[in-house]
Amino acid sequence: MVVRIASAAFYDDPVMAWAFPDPDRRLRLLGIVFSGLGSDMLGGRGIVHLAQEASVAMWRAPAFEHGGSSSDDVGVDGPGPFDADELERLRILTTAIAAAHPHEPHWYLNVVSTVPERQGAGLGAAVLAPVLDQCDAGGACAYLESSNPRNLPFYRRLGFVDVGEIPLADGPSLIPMWREPSR
Repeated sequence: MVVRIASAAFYDDPVMAWAFPDPDRRLRLLGIVFSGLGSDMLGGRGIVHLAQEASVAMWRAPAFEHGGSSSDDVGVDGPGPFDADELERLRILTTAIAAAHPHEPHWYLNVVSTVPERQGAGLGAAVLAPVLDQCDAGGACAYLESSNPRNLPFYRRLGFVDVGEIPLADGPSLIPMWREPSR
């Protein structure tokens, strides 16, 4: 279910469309990426929250070591189903994300997604609430990279602020966002 939700929600995402430009291959490749990330969240390496079988959030706790590249998280160790150009774009993406990742302790929102037909119904906020409430109660910060400019107002309403830009070579940019706890 997690893979289905995330793949459907990210199908039209600007960064994912850049990474996987062939629309006939994109959904299957997103399924592979999100399956790897979902599996990596198991065993205490992450937290997954679902809402109404239509929205999912995947978080890393502050104690998580954000050492290597993000491709380690998603199980992209190639070549497998990815062609050389797709692997190169994934390398560019994961390297850029890893280089920009903050060093301060924080909750990291790896993924939040809602299936397209249920977007705008409050499910994204609902699926994020448990960890954001925990951040507020415990005085912890949160961090994410938005891959879609359309989502920036949503994150801002939840207390995230833009903290720069992560440009991708020959591609779109991600917007890193930081959230201080509400008190």
